[in-house]
Amino acid sequence: MRAPQVIVLESAGWLAKQLRELAGESRWLVQSTRSIDTALSLVRQRQPVVLLVQVELAENKPAPLGLIADIHRLTPDVPVVAVSDVKLPDAERTAWTAALLDLGARYVLFPPLTKPVLEDVVSGLMTAAIGRVIGESAPSPATAKPARTEAVIDLADEDANA
Repeated sequence: MRAPQVIVLESAGWLAKQLRELAGESRWLVQSTRSIDTALSLVRQRQPVVLLVQVELAENKPAPLGLIADIHRLTPDVPVVAVSDVKLPDAERTAWTAALLDLGARYVLFPPLTKPVLEDVVSGLMTAAIGRVIGESAPSPATAKPARTEAVIDLADEDANA
């Protein structure tokens, strides 16, 4: 099995930086890219992968949305986390969350986004991805169809309770 990878499609490098410590402890690689083609080719390699895609919902940039849909269609076992750095009103956040989940994202994260939340989401998804890849060497009915889970994490509620 190749080393597990966290692939991050983003413009600023903030997400990859937040995950470097966790990845180092867990012996995962973190690949940061700005290219959709590079992200797609990295995801298609046979290894445990979690893909984080920065979506800029306030701007008219549909390419990351297309990547999420393509990954879901071409490699449905690869978990995709859509991350926005824009604070949106509740109604818009709910609508974007539904749209991103429909496109194939497993999680959708909005600000305020903390490092522990990001690490927990990625760690859980990577553990499942590693289990799927290890399980591929010994196919069984339980691993034939991976369960698809979707969750909405409302980080605004965490701030209210803190």
